[in-house]
Amino acid sequence: MDTTNAFLSDDSKAILLICSDIVVKYVKNVDLKPLTVAEWNKISKKLLDSSMKSPKAFFDTTVDDWRAHLDISQDEAERIENLLKQSAYLGFELERLANMGIWVTTRAEKTYPPALKSKLKYKSPVVLYCSGNPDLFEEEGIAIVGSRNVDEDGMNFAQVVARKCANERLTVISGGAKGVDTIAQMAALSSDGTVISVLADSMEKVVRRRELRDAIIENKLLIVSPFNPECTFKIYNAMDRNKYIYALSKAAIVVSSDYGKGGTWSGATENLKNGWVPLYVRNGSNVPQGNLELIKKGAIHLDENMVYDEMRKLTDILVDGKSKDPEQIRLFDF
Repeated sequence: MDTTNAFLSDDSKAILLICSDIVVKYVKNVDLKPLTVAEWNKISKKLLDSSMKSPKAFFDTTVDDWRAHLDISQDEAERIENLLKQSAYLGFELERLANMGIWVTTRAEKTYPPALKSKLKYKSPVVLYCSGNPDLFEEEGIAIVGSRNVDEDGMNFAQVVARKCANERLTVISGGAKGVDTIAQMAALSSDGTVISVLADSMEKVVRRRELRDAIIENKLLIVSPFNPECTFKIYNAMDRNKYIYALSKAAIVVSSDYGKGGTWSGATENLKNGWVPLYVRNGSNVPQGNLELIKKGAIHLDENMVYDEMRKLTDILVDGKSKDPEQIRLFDF
């Protein structure tokens, strides 16, 4: 797939201007407020049902046309107009990102992972920033997640599972944070496996790390984020990121979780509530209370001596093709 930003479709360029903050830093004295995912969902449905049909039509139509075809207010139309006026800056920013190896995709592109659309539906991000081979989106993957503060048993467990994934040609999907995430990702890469790392912040800094750039060049690592590559850490972004990790995977394994708090607990309970993927949780005599409580909530317990047998069963299911995603819903073409 061609991931060159220069060949981004006009639909995606319109989406980027309307739904992302990618060019806001270039603009002074203008209050630019990109549309949220929920706001864009409403407009995209109206677009598909109107004579405009797709986002690129915004470039060739007027505020009056938008109000007539999309049934939006004058304020909403003027807000979109102000965002689209910044198109001159878009090329500069896309080129700057491309020079760092970062490419952009949207719901309108073939490079956008269909698993996000099919599982998250209305909650799927409109824009994704990526670095690496998009073909990894098409590989079967297992999420490995856990706390930043993890004991030695948890560290060893994360490494064992990640290496098993690498041996079974299953991509490890995680969040790139310190602790379990990084341990699992590096164990998979060192075992000649592949990794998708879903970041909540600082993508521009992460892609500069030499060991990660080497993995990207070797097509072993795909870094993904729905947030501006320049953004700093925000707790709500980290919480929001969790569902993308689960949605990109075919099953998830929790190594260590606090009870009732933290990103791991939040993501795992959200997945249990929505039923996105099967959830396995490390069990044993010395696991955190959060692990035990997740098992009580319906997660599948995974003892250390069960890792290989359970992973083999899971691999068999994935290889048999039972994990394929359903057709994309028309509403989410954009």
